[in-house]
Amino acid sequence: MARKPRVEYPGAFYHVICRGNQRQVIFRSDGDRKFYLERLEHYRQRFGFTVYAYVLMSNHVHLLVETAKAGLSKIMQGLQLAYTGYFNRKYTKVGHLFQGRYKAILCDRQAYLLELVRYIHLNPGRMRSPIDALQYRWSSHGAYLGQAAEVKIETSVVLGELANSVSQARRAYLRFMAEGKGLGHQPDYYEVWDQRILGDERFVEEIDERIRTERKIAVPGPRSTFANLLHWTAESFGVKEKELVAVGRQRRLIRGRSMLVYLAREWGGLSVKEIARRLHRDPSIISRLYVAYAADRDHKIENLLAKRLEQ
Repeated sequence: MARKPRVEYPGAFYHVICRGNQRQVIFRSDGDRKFYLERLEHYRQRFGFTVYAYVLMSNHVHLLVETAKAGLSKIMQGLQLAYTGYFNRKYTKVGHLFQGRYKAILCDRQAYLLELVRYIHLNPGRMRSPIDALQYRWSSHGAYLGQAAEVKIETSVVLGELANSVSQARRAYLRFMAEGKGLGHQPDYYEVWDQRILGDERFVEEIDERIRTERKIAVPGPRSTFANLLHWTAESFGVKEKELVAVGRQRRLIRGRSMLVYLAREWGGLSVKEIARRLHRDPSIISRLYVAYAADRDHKIENLLAKRLEQ
């Protein structure tokens, strides 16, 4: 299956998880951790992104970041290549250090910032051999208490939500952390929509609109009516038109339906509500189908459809 592209835009807020290849140790010493954080701060200054939280464990890393102009892919490529080169030279290794692509979950900052900061900072306490997370050296927890850190951490947003004064906010932060100690692993922060987005339907629809406005698509021509798009999409996927409109849950039908929704918006110029009416579905479902296809488009089939519509 083709890899799904990242959903990237200025101001995007991500929970990033990087794991060692085959879960191998990626930090063998405090010097390794310091080098990683130095590189993180270097790229933060270079690309202007914001860091809200981090934790470095022996075989994985959690980051909570908000991008500026540079996309997350560019940031992580620089960071991981720099650290891999350092690690391989130091320990006379070759090949991959990290496990495939890092996991990046696009999150609704307003809804999840506080919870994700706590979740990341409490990570050491969820290990097989638990560590006191509030005493753990290699996280950004201390920055929220005013301690010096290797990386500039944006703490004012979280603290500002907890209390008006800094001293009161820090006490409230410690209470908030203590309340989360018994929560354990929280799969809701991983079992996200389309494996990439953490947010409610409103947030998904906002991402839908952003993708639509930022990606300028050439419309094939005046024959991009819904009827024509339905006919050619069904033919391309080897299904009947009525099957695309019906409730079928087969993978091929879902994929074809997602493409139809995308093309009806981009090529046909139809609104979400109009497509929902024609497919007898809730508008929120139409938005989800649009986002899913927009992030993993099949350009080969699109080109074939465009040629047919222009004939």
